[in-house]
Amino acid sequence: MSEKPRLSVPLSTGLKGVAAISKFKGLINHSTSLSSLSNLDEVKDERIAIQNLLRIEDLETLRLEGFAGNQVLNKEQFIEFLREKIPRGSVKDYDELFESVDVTKEGYISWDKLAEYTMLKLADNDDRQKATSIPNWKGGKSLINAHRDSIKRILHMDSFGRYVSMSKEGTVCIYNDELQLYKTFKTTTESCKLRDLWVTDFVFMPNNNKIAISYTSKEIIIYDMTSKLELNLSYRIVGMISTPYCLDYWSDTENPNDAILSWGDVQGNVHAIFFNSALIALIERPAQQTNDTEYTKVRLEDIANGNYKNASYLTYNAHTEWTRKVKYADQLECFISCSTSTGRALAFGWMEKAGSTVRNNYSIRNRKLREQISTVSIDQGVNSFDYSQHFKLIATAGANNEVRLWNPFVLSKPNGILRGHMRSVLFVQFIHSRAQILSFSKDKILRIWDVQLQICLQRISNVFPRGPEGKIKRKRVLFNYLE
Repeated sequence: MSEKPRLSVPLSTGLKGVAAISKFKGLINHSTSLSSLSNLDEVKDERIAIQNLLRIEDLETLRLEGFAGNQVLNKEQFIEFLREKIPRGSVKDYDELFESVDVTKEGYISWDKLAEYTMLKLADNDDRQKATSIPNWKGGKSLINAHRDSIKRILHMDSFGRYVSMSKEGTVCIYNDELQLYKTFKTTTESCKLRDLWVTDFVFMPNNNKIAISYTSKEIIIYDMTSKLELNLSYRIVGMISTPYCLDYWSDTENPNDAILSWGDVQGNVHAIFFNSALIALIERPAQQTNDTEYTKVRLEDIANGNYKNASYLTYNAHTEWTRKVKYADQLECFISCSTSTGRALAFGWMEKAGSTVRNNYSIRNRKLREQISTVSIDQGVNSFDYSQHFKLIATAGANNEVRLWNPFVLSKPNGILRGHMRSVLFVQFIHSRAQILSFSKDKILRIWDVQLQICLQRISNVFPRGPEGKIKRKRVLFNYLE
């Protein structure tokens, strides 16, 4: 019997020769593994074909041919019946289909079981195709507006059917649903001259049609949005130690009187005012103020000392640098905030359940902050984040060019890391209807990610206008999906 030939290494070959032959052996093994992988792909393709053996019209055909009602078929009858009525697959195909439908191993299936299995598979395939399909975009639209400086935010006011944007110098632009400029005006404050005015952020308060605006003059002014889309000064909250940088507003959908206005400042703190009669009056008018006064001036210290019955206040230190974004997540009963500090990039201020107090025709929740604040360390910190109640995930826009997904109850490590951006990520947002995430980076690259597969579906570049030093100024570009 002849021996199997072996690869031999002459002594004169030396170390380089040994390395080369070892590499050659690796290539042989690699080619073997590749062939096995190709076989696996064929099996996978075959299984996919099996799952698509039946269509919706095939179910109707089987029902009309007598397979309906309480009638059941065993495996042999099922294969013979389908081979006769729908001669699309082989005996092996229909055998595997029967086993897939008969998950309880009863040995027979009914038309209802087959229909339920087929509909679930079709729905699952449709969801997968929709989630992984590359979105089709309409062309970008550059909005004509009156902004002279960087735009702080643009949002939609559902109750008015209008978009509103606001820029650093206090210019407010309102657009109709066709994104055509409808009205423009400027906000002012008596605490500084118009040339020194600097808006840091604003939020819409949908339960009572108000807008809250924060200024570098260390104040938050709340305006009433009238039916004519005009702003009337309503409340002026003053006496802040540090400049408010970002705002958030939450209201209870079941009890609109229960609302929270929260903000982060440039010292890394998180603040919140809890309103318990937001529909009646956010803060009652002090006795010393007459009814002729145009607005109610409120000192933050007075709210903290409990001088107002329908408002309370809390604050805590969350970060060592500026608080970039803050959000109250009612489902988690906590405040989420972020900053560009590595050690405290993401912070969670958890609330304790302290029961509720019943008032006239409604009840208010008593809230108390836990002593311990949960923090997450992320290299170079976080510019922004978004929380999805549907997916129970938090997406962070990292200054280290990464988008990370976090389980808010397991913060020891991320659920996933989405890599692909070459510059710092500035913004992230979930698209729940498509199970996707939008991310936007400093180099004006927009990426779309699949939440489940954690892969990049599309990269969009060279469509965003650039201002001085590459910054977008005085323009806001909007995109819409073509569903």
